[in-house]
Amino acid sequence: MSSEEHCSGDLNLGRSAVLRDLGEIPSVSLEYFKSAALPPLRQQIDVTHIEESLQRDPTVWSDASKRWAEFETDPKKLGKHEGETFKPLSNVFAAVIGEASKTCSIPVKLRFASRPMEAPKSGRTDSTRPDAYLLLVDKKTIDVPEGKRAHASEELPDSWDNIAVSLEFKKGAGGIADGKDDDRKVIWSLHHIMRSDPCRRATFGVTIENTEMRFWFTCRAITLVSKSFNFCTEPEHLIYFFCSLAFAEDHALGWDPTIQRVYVGGKVQYDITVYADEGDVLVYQTTRVISDYSADALSGPGTRVFEARLKFLNGTSVKDAKPVVLKDTWRDCDRDREDIILNRIFDDLREHKGREQEEEARRYFLTVLAAGNVVVDGKADSTDCLLRGSDLPTDRAPRRLPVDEVPEKPIKSGEGFPPIFRFAPYSIKHSKVHHRTHSRLVFKEVCQPIYELRTLGTVFATLEDARKALQFMHSVGWVHRDISGGNVLRWEKLGKLADLEYAKRMDSNTIHEVRTGTLDFMACEVEAQKYLFQPPSRLVIGEDENTPFRFNPLHDMESLWWIATWTLYHRVDQEAGRPSKEQIDACHELFPGRLQARGYALLTRLNFCMLPASFHNAARDVENMHQHLMVAYAESETTMPPAYPKPLGTLHAIFAECFVSAVEHSKTVSLLSPRAELRQEDSSAKRQQEDPTPDPREKKRTKV
Repeated sequence: MSSEEHCSGDLNLGRSAVLRDLGEIPSVSLEYFKSAALPPLRQQIDVTHIEESLQRDPTVWSDASKRWAEFETDPKKLGKHEGETFKPLSNVFAAVIGEASKTCSIPVKLRFASRPMEAPKSGRTDSTRPDAYLLLVDKKTIDVPEGKRAHASEELPDSWDNIAVSLEFKKGAGGIADGKDDDRKVIWSLHHIMRSDPCRRATFGVTIENTEMRFWFTCRAITLVSKSFNFCTEPEHLIYFFCSLAFAEDHALGWDPTIQRVYVGGKVQYDITVYADEGDVLVYQTTRVISDYSADALSGPGTRVFEARLKFLNGTSVKDAKPVVLKDTWRDCDRDREDIILNRIFDDLREHKGREQEEEARRYFLTVLAAGNVVVDGKADSTDCLLRGSDLPTDRAPRRLPVDEVPEKPIKSGEGFPPIFRFAPYSIKHSKVHHRTHSRLVFKEVCQPIYELRTLGTVFATLEDARKALQFMHSVGWVHRDISGGNVLRWEKLGKLADLEYAKRMDSNTIHEVRTGTLDFMACEVEAQKYLFQPPSRLVIGEDENTPFRFNPLHDMESLWWIATWTLYHRVDQEAGRPSKEQIDACHELFPGRLQARGYALLTRLNFCMLPASFHNAARDVENMHQHLMVAYAESETTMPPAYPKPLGTLHAIFAECFVSAVEHSKTVSLLSPRAELRQEDSSAKRQQEDPTPDPREKKRTKV
């Protein structure tokens, strides 16, 4: 998944990060794209009949040149700028939909707009200006009430919330470079929609270079592009595209009918429906976004976490409901849902350790109040439904996306900004579609993440409770596989361990023995996908080459240690106020945000002289944990596969002792609050946090 570049505040850097994450995407035939990605045509629509009818109208079709009358001359030969050159495409859309409406009784759902110099409105700052777009006639956006507008009569701009298809045009005079620029911009538009709008399941795009048109589609499983065709002389493909989308239901256009925007207290919130496995239908109204950084990647779980309150239970209004946490996510279709995994862990604890141990373990995990798969159009929602059950065709070809070498910029790491957790890129080989199932869970506890805690002692107490949760899991043969600063939580006086969707039994023979986790906290062996602590006698070429790498409990423990280390180097106490340059440099060295870049740090003793003096005693405890972690790895890897049970038991005892000591050493150390300092930042800088760089299109205004 994407690094902090997605949110760096630089549009070009963000675009490059998205393109680099995708790498290459499948280029598929037009027939496959129509049958899999586009909504099915309405039965009343006959593309051949529409084409023949339009070709009899000389204002629409030039019989002499055998092409659309509006495009008798290739765009690259016209002496107009791109906006004017492709503006007549709106007339083609109108002609096609007008003819289709003669036989189709369904109201037209989309309209064509071409405003290349205006950025559509967005709930998330973005200066991107598509050349054109197809947007809903019946808007999904919530307009600002008249009393809140500067002028009651002011015209409201178009909104990204209503855009179904983003279009990018180039006249083609720039050759290959024009195509690459179109690719960059359409991908960024697709990305912006998917990351910014909780109501989206998928979205579409179009690119044109001179006369060559391509269709684009993205969902949480895959991004596709069609082979190109000449839109001027091959009208049947464009007619099909316009008709399939313009008369489709909202859910077929990519919207989620189980999420509705509402305007509450001057802010946009969401009414979200949960179809619980027990049969209840629950509607929750959000009160704030807790986390949505997982939505920054086009492919992936797209997880969003909200604080919410129950609004309706089986259609009956609920009053004075307590706040809960609602998690919306797209899990791999062959993984169990998080609540099911958690119940299996508890079942194993009850069977092997007894009911008392099971009840004790429950204290350190979240309480699930409701869970179920999202239901759309009468079926469990999945990317398989969006692609109509299709796998990739054998005649696909890879389309390499353009990635510019953007100079690295130092990332501000001082207190005041919530941390950006970097995720390891998803390794997706496009031999098949790795489908995802859409589900929702509701948890009782509204927790604080560890990076928001105000005292260093509370941080270490929370980590010790997370270690206890891991010990319960490890004792019955389970591993978590995704320990990070985002899922070690504090609720009242307890630490909680969350996000178990990647957890698995150690004896499981299921797939997914792949790199999972959050980059800053991932065990170095998991990053490298190989064992790193074997003694020299075992490193003879060929020895143990058939021992496959597998995640084991020591890797969970290393991730826990990385969180403790990250806290020391990322946070400062109240007295220090801000980190020193030396602390910032050390933090960047330990957490560079790149794969396989922390191995040296893992093998080297921590240098904590640059940390606030109040951190030093706790830092010694963390370094003690570090040294024993290295010993545990070395002991376990004297044989293959690693014999970890005995070293693991010792390591749990050492970690418990060190966390308790760190709590004692730091219980009076107050940490500077990230949120408090964030409020002190200049509001104009905050508004620019997403995409302050103007869209390059502004500079091309007079291009001909």
